[in-house]
Parts: sequence; C-alpha cells; structure tokens
Amino acid sequence: MPPLPIASPAPFPLIADLIADPAHGWSIGSFGAVGEFLRDPDEPASIRRSADRIEVVTARGGVRVVDTPLAGIAWDSLSGDGETWGHALAFCVPMPPASGRVVRALGPDHQALRDEDRSASLYDLGVGTGCVTMAVRTRDAELIAALDDAAGQPVLGQSDVMGCVLRSQPHRVLLSPAGRIEVYQSIPMPGGTSPTGPHTHLLPGLIAKDRPHSANTPIPAGWQSALTLHPPSPWRTALGERRLFCPRTDAAFAPLLRRFESAEDRAVREAILAALDDATLPWPQSRRGRHKARIVLRRLQAAGDRRAAAWRAIHDHKNELIEEDGEADRP
Repeated sequence: MPPLPIASPAPFPLIADLIADPAHGWSIGSFGAVGEFLRDPDEPASIRRSADRIEVVTARGGVRVVDTPLAGIAWDSLSGDGETWGHALAFCVPMPPASGRVVRALGPDHQALRDEDRSASLYDLGVGTGCVTMAVRTRDAELIAALDDAAGQPVLGQSDVMGCVLRSQPHRVLLSPAGRIEVYQSIPMPGGTSPTGPHTHLLPGLIAKDRPHSANTPIPAGWQSALTLHPPSPWRTALGERRLFCPRTDAAFAPLLRRFESAEDRAVREAILAALDDATLPWPQSRRGRHKARIVLRRLQAAGDRRAAAWRAIHDHKNELIEEDGEADRP
C-alpha cells in the first residue's frame, strides 16, 4: 500500500456524523465523471443509520456510505480570483489497477437505495477511473437495447447511445468502495445548466485524460478519493454566489483541516506563521507548497492580520490561472 501522509485513518462514526449534517455536500467521481449529493436544510429526507452504514435519501437523490477503511486527506484550494479559497476532505483508498473502460451490463440494481429501483437494470458506462464507476439505471427498453448493443465498447463518441441516455433520463449511480450516490434529477440538455441539488457531470474531454482527479487536488500518487466532503464555503453561498468572508464558516472546518492535512501543508503553514515578522519569508519550491502558502496569507489577511498584506504584495499580487484540468501554474 503506498504511503499516505496523514495522522490517522478516517473513522466511520465521524463520516456518518458529517453525512447526517445537511450543510455538507458530497461527491463520488473521477476526473470528468462525478456525481454530487446535497440537500436543503429543510428538505424532507429519509435517514437510516446503523453501526456500519448510513443512508440519506430525498426525492432528488441519495447517498449510502459503508464502514470500510478510508484515509482522510483535507486541503484548502487556491482560487484564481486573487482573494478567496475553497476546501475539501477526501476519503481515499489505494487506486486499483486500470481496468477496461467499456460499457458493461451489471444486472438488476439489487443494492439500490429505494425498494422500487432494485429491479431496474444497471449499466456501467465505462467512464470512471480507478475505483469509481459511473452507471445508469433504467427500465427504458430503448436505452437497454442501446446499451446492450454497446457492451464491450467505449461509450464516448457513440452519439446514438448518449442521445438515447438524454431522451430516457435514467437515474445515475456513482459507485466506489465507500458506497454510492444516486441522482434522480434530470440530465440537462446540451447548453443547459446542472440543477440545484443532486446532479452529475460527464465531461468527455476530462474523462479522456484518465485521471483520478485534477492536478490541483493534493492527493498522493497511488491513492484516489472514494468519497469527498464539500463543506460550506467561507466565501460563497450554496449556489456558488460570492459573499463576504465568513470567519465562522472557515473556523468550522478548521479542526478537520488540521486533523487530515498533509505533512507538506502543515510544514508550509507553520513556516509561514513563524516567519511573518522576519525579513524574508520561506517560500516553498513545490507547486502545492506555493498554493498553500498563498492561502495561508489570504486567510491571515481575511482575519485582519495586517502583516499578511505586505507579504501578499510580494507573493500573491497576481491572479493565478488555475485551469479546469490543473495544467496551468505560475511560481
């Protein structure tokens, strides 16, 4: 098993407590093939919890997480607007060997979250990487015939199959060793926007790169996320709209960030904090280290620390372009 720079594995009761909190969003996916589950605080939901699993189901989608060994990696991510940052916590497993990325019939979905969905047919679209499977679940005869005809072949580039998926609007099911996310809402038509609440992303250009995640995600090589927590942003509303910095929201995630941050992030943070009053600031050489250092300065300035402004004028005065595929970087 490849080494992972974290203090401890992620205990299931902690994950279950986080899932029970409607403030958090969740995703299962690989680069370009992602399913997201989130719910409104007042949205009716069925919550079932036992010692080794938790399920939350709404009319728009659902999530199930089971007790399995997962390693937590938390990080904050640099935004290219020159001021803000985001944060996340991935629950990871060792990345398995590559497997064929083709359409596969998986049979009836006996593990569906709802009883009424368990006799519907489940198909792996062959677009996930590593431990992640993106599937569709359907009873539509036309779609079943199209997917059966496409079995053993890559689905990307088969416009007739994807057109049939759009017409029939099947449920999407994201699977990983951590559990599953199900999305019942409609797939937007080309040019449309994803609905609020549970939704999926299938982006052929990113899927073709065959990566477990963006290059901006600091998960060590040989590991990938089986489940990712997206806590509330201190800078943006649930709809992604910019707002004034909320220190309470940032502080709420801080214990998880400290508990599951990488050794590199911890070292960078401590070095920057220790040198704020010095004549020089120890600037990291690695790409991730530079990102973390800039976030530390942004967080200090947002909290009212006047020393951070001078250092940001030297090290963080330009907006950094962070492309969707994580290729762009400037020291």
